[in-house]
Amino acid sequence: MRNILVAGNWKMNGDSASNAELVSGVVAGAPEADNVELLVCPPFPYLGAVVQATSGSAVAVGAQNVSEHARGAFTGEVAATMLSDIGCEYVIVGHSERRTLYGESSAAVAAKFKAGQEAGLKPILCVGETLEERQAGKTEAVVDEQLNAVLELVGIAAFSNAV
Repeated sequence: MRNILVAGNWKMNGDSASNAELVSGVVAGAPEADNVELLVCPPFPYLGAVVQATSGSAVAVGAQNVSEHARGAFTGEVAATMLSDIGCEYVIVGHSERRTLYGESSAAVAAKFKAGQEAGLKPILCVGETLEERQAGKTEAVVDEQLNAVLELVGIAAFSNAV
């Protein structure tokens, strides 16, 4: 049977107290089912505390973004190795907000996918069209371009360890 992943992306919400309460509730309510995995993706400042709060539980932790660069002078960016070092298991790449608000190209998303996997993270690849693209009948072309950027960089086998 295929596993089910239930993930919560907190976006830019929460604070230390509300996050602690939320994580406590998620951990307490985590199912014992073998085919269900729970994942929380808090904002960067809270990742360490959430990793600690979920330690030993059935709840995994992921990051909302990652740099395509392994290290260097990239102020404000976070390397995949840093995320895996603190205990993250997943990373979201290609979220529609990153593509539309920050202009991330499919090539940049593919590079982030690769960087995450190389650091031992499981990338969650987000694909999809804007409302305008959907209304113009471009959904398949947009998703095809987004997927092909990743396939061309890492190949189909990389998807065996991705969402």
